[in-house]
Parts: sequence; C-alpha cells; structure tokens
Amino acid sequence: MESERLTVLPPTPRRPGVTSADVARLAGVSRSTVSHILNGQVTRFSEETVERVREAVAQLAYVPSAAGRSLVLGRSDLVVLAVPNTTLTNVQDIIEAIAADLDDVGYSAVVHFDRGGGPAGNLSRLRHLVETLRPAGLVDLGSLSPADLDALEEQGCPVLSPRPRNVHGVDEGNFAIARAQAEHLIERGFPELAYAYLDDRRDDPFGRMRATVVADVCAEAGLPEPARISVPLRAADAQTAVCDLLRTRGRPVGIACSNDEVAVAVTFAALALRAAVPGDVGVVGVGGGSVGQLVEPRLSTVTFDVRTSVSSIRQAIRQALGGSQEPAVNDFDDTFSVLQGATT
Repeated sequence: MESERLTVLPPTPRRPGVTSADVARLAGVSRSTVSHILNGQVTRFSEETVERVREAVAQLAYVPSAAGRSLVLGRSDLVVLAVPNTTLTNVQDIIEAIAADLDDVGYSAVVHFDRGGGPAGNLSRLRHLVETLRPAGLVDLGSLSPADLDALEEQGCPVLSPRPRNVHGVDEGNFAIARAQAEHLIERGFPELAYAYLDDRRDDPFGRMRATVVADVCAEAGLPEPARISVPLRAADAQTAVCDLLRTRGRPVGIACSNDEVAVAVTFAALALRAAVPGDVGVVGVGGGSVGQLVEPRLSTVTFDVRTSVSSIRQAIRQALGGSQEPAVNDFDDTFSVLQGATT
C-alpha cells in the first residue's frame, strides 16, 4: 500500500481585480460583514462566519485597499495618539497599552509627539496630520487644551479619549496618583508638604496636574499651601533645591515627586544635607521603578498597572471603534497604591 504524502501547496498569488464583493459572494455573506470582519470587529459574528470570510480571503488572495477604504469612508484605519512634550517616564508603556487595543479592533496607532515650542505650533502640526491622514480618531494623552480638542473635532476628527472630569482639568489617573501621594505623606505625620518637579526643558503637564491635586488635599486637611520645587538630576543642584526648601519651610516636610528619578535625587540630596530621611524629609515617588527599590533607603512610591490606569481611554476606544468590553474600573483609586519603602 502506497504511503500517504503530504502535499504542500505554494501560496496563492494575489489575483488582480479581486474585490470585497468577490469575497462576500464566495463566503455567502454581505459586503458589510466582510468589511467588519476585516476591520477586526469579529465579536458580533459567529466563529463559523468569521472563518468562512477568512478562508475566502485566503483562497482569493484578497488584499484590502487602505486607500480605497479611506476614500469610501472618508477616513483611514489610523488613530492618532497625541503625546505631550513630557518628562513622564512610562509614556512608552502607556502608548503600547493603547496601541495594542487599537490593533485588536483593526486600527493602527500613529504617535504624534508635541515637540515643544508652544500650543499653537503643536495644534498646527496636528491639524496638518489630521488633514493628511484622515484618521478614524484621536486620543489625547495630555497634549491638548479643551479648545484644541474642539478645533480638531470641528475639522472632522473624533476625539476618542474622554474629557477630564476634574474641576482643574485633571484626568482620573493623575488625580488618583497625586491623592495617593499626598494622603500617604499626611498619614505618616508630615505637617507640611511640597511637590517636586523634574528640572527639564520639556513641559510637565502631568506634574502641574498632580501639584494642583496635592494642594487640594492639603487644603482639605488644613495644611499650608505646598511649596513647589524644580529638581535637576545633578547631585549639587538637587542639594541646592532641597536646601532652599528646608530653609524656607523648615522640617519636617513631606515631598511628593513627579517620578521615581526625582524622588531618588531628593532623597540623596536630603541625606547629603544631613537631614534625616524620613524623620526630617519624607519622600514618595511614582512608578515603582527598579532603581528606587535597589537603593538604600528604599524608595516609597505609587505603583499601578499601566493598562488599568488608562482603562477609561481604552473603554472609550472600544465603544467608538468596536471590540469586546472589559469590566469597568469601579473604584479608580484602588488602581494606585503606595509601595511602602524606607523614605516615608
């Protein structure tokens, strides 16, 4: 008896002139069904229907035309992520989390960084990008004012990210981070707080948001208005910044920092000035980075899961573009927690 042979077929070459109508006819479905499935919106259809469409696509070697879709729909399959000119250290993790969700529903992310130079220039470059790409929407990560977002929507680009609901225009994530920092320092007994920015040529919109929230928490607790200091990542200059703070505000003082790097710089500046940490100076960072956990004293810091921290943006994207919905985060404050170290 002749043994069975496994025949490996060569890949089917692309057939010119094949359209989505041909795919729909072969699969026995409508063209709209083909369009939805090829755009990644598969949850509304049975597995059998999805498989039939995919088999028809493979058999016909059909390649969707992005340019054609853009002309027909008036938009592309791109979503712009507007990223501020920021000192935020985990911005790449945030971008990756959002881009993964976009990929799941058949869209691709285009990242637009604010290069600095003022809000007008940033908006002008974004408007040109929107006109050129015709994106399906835009996600703002803190780069744009409400008026800028209105202007882009009037241009025909839907804003997919939710607008900040806090009275100061602070998004949920930065609001929760700053409250966690301030409340932790107050609970540890510090009668006066300060907020430490990274001294950098880049803007720090998230730092400004958090400093405002720290001030609100101090007002609620009956504490003085917190000082704001700018801390370079240079030992001598960081010592000068901390020395000026201690001279004007005295000791003890709790310092909420814009990220873990700033917190490490503040901690070692205070120690170099022979201030006790945490007796004279309490320090809490943000991010839970490995560096802050390897130094001595080990850093107290606010930790969080990046994907959960941007859950409101991810939910808004899925509601606008399709895809399965994840359970909503009911208590957003629980997403952020203070990892107790030796600096508070």
